[in-house]
Amino acid sequence: MKFEIPTKLLTRTKPKVHSEWATWEKKNFNIHRGLIGLNAPRINSIHELAAQIRQGVREEFNPNWFRGFGFGTIIRLHEVPTDFAEICQHIDTRNKKGGVWQWAVVVLQEDKIAIAIHTWLHGYLRPVYDSVLQQLAQDGFVCHASDAEVDVLIARLQKIQEACRMIHRVAGVIT
Repeated sequence: MKFEIPTKLLTRTKPKVHSEWATWEKKNFNIHRGLIGLNAPRINSIHELAAQIRQGVREEFNPNWFRGFGFGTIIRLHEVPTDFAEICQHIDTRNKKGGVWQWAVVVLQEDKIAIAIHTWLHGYLRPVYDSVLQQLAQDGFVCHASDAEVDVLIARLQKIQEACRMIHRVAGVIT
């Protein structure tokens, strides 16, 4: 299946190192986002695949510290590795130096099933994620999607923010 990626968000690019990948990118002064489409016919471990993807992100997109890089992946698997459920560990819940893996859509072509996980925060690439899932559903795939849970630090910061809002309301300060 070939995906129609919204061109107003990402432009198709030619991979620099991984010629077997399909890549899309948006890069300007203050935003850098990417998408990787890849086939992974046989993998031993989801952790091994995640390490290959992270290395590939460094080689293909060259993320740097001054402009954060977020990316999504469309992964076609022929066989599901035994540790597949651990893919959730690789979807980032906050910024990382080598890029933020915001979402993954795993496509099991023969079974017509798509499994998707998205970070808890929805941003620039969310419409691309939604579009990919919609295209799969229209092609007869059963799609299962979920958002990753907020990590402990972010959950605590959200509680502090809510407490500050309550204090401001009591004090008469509108936020």
